[in-house]
Amino acid sequence: MKNSKLATFILAPVALSVMVGTATAKDVEQGYFIQADAGQAKGYAKGTDLRAEVLPFGDVGSVTPLSQKRRAWKASTGYRFDNNFALALSYADLGVTELGTSTANGAINSVEALSGGATAISAIFNLPFSETVNMHAKVGYAHLSARANRTPFGHGVDAGSNNDIVYGAGMSFDLSENTSLILDWERYKFDRKTDLLTAGLRYTFGEVETAKAAPAPAPAPAPAPAPIVKPEPVVEPEPMVEPEPKPAPIVELKPLNVNLFFANNSSVLSSEAKSLLDQAKAELNNERLDTINVEGTASASGNAKYNQLLSMRRANVVADYIKANWNVDSDKVTVNASGEDKAQSSDTATDRKVSVQVKFN
Repeated sequence: MKNSKLATFILAPVALSVMVGTATAKDVEQGYFIQADAGQAKGYAKGTDLRAEVLPFGDVGSVTPLSQKRRAWKASTGYRFDNNFALALSYADLGVTELGTSTANGAINSVEALSGGATAISAIFNLPFSETVNMHAKVGYAHLSARANRTPFGHGVDAGSNNDIVYGAGMSFDLSENTSLILDWERYKFDRKTDLLTAGLRYTFGEVETAKAAPAPAPAPAPAPAPIVKPEPVVEPEPMVEPEPKPAPIVELKPLNVNLFFANNSSVLSSEAKSLLDQAKAELNNERLDTINVEGTASASGNAKYNQLLSMRRANVVADYIKANWNVDSDKVTVNASGEDKAQSSDTATDRKVSVQVKFN
């Protein structure tokens, strides 16, 4: 029954991420956060070592840890400096250890505490694996507030509080801009080492910063048509016939260019970008529209293969918006992606963009 309840505790956040499905968005990369986790703590105490520890107080026969695996929970807060580094302050309840003995000797109560509450400060190093999945590692320093063991003869002693390092690793899954699912493994290197395996939710306070797109250049005004000059009438006996007026010259329409910028590691179309696309739509001449070329690019930071996929996602998002809102034929819209091939090392922010070029016949 205990294992069944523990599995439900850990799998509940995972089920939440499945319900969210494809409606995920890039997580906030900077700001204060709070986090709550639940899971299981596991100790590694051996019965032979515990028996040797209690022998000076009396022979209790065999000593058996009855709760090496026990329920645990953790609460944390901290600050994310960017998408790669954060500091966290946490408190983890590592449960209560139960000891059994083969005799009726109460000396077992002298075994020092095997568990308790651990307060830690840790540095967290994050590595984005995709747009919504991240891997992380952590290392820090922790203090154990020991909690007396439970035995057949009541509670034991509270001795055993100590300080030591804590380290671990895990993964996070972005459920929305502010909320992430966290899976964590940690090892506390106290006198009695303990592993902590948890699942939980993190909420980060802040907003995703979106680069503002450069305004589209205003189209050149069309030149005024040439005036029609009527020939002077000729006095003749026959009735005067006026020649047909000359047609106005055809005006060449210059291509329309729009640059749309994206946030780091994101393919979400911002409200500023949508506004620029709507402005360009008002300047279209659909009767003379030839082609609309949409090309996505990415900055040179990160993996080149992933940047190629990211630039294609950005281009497809813009092309889908144009097809849905510009009232143009879909076969006139072409989509390309150049990844980091056209990236400029001097300014990575301007490389995370999609360029739209509209040509007229």
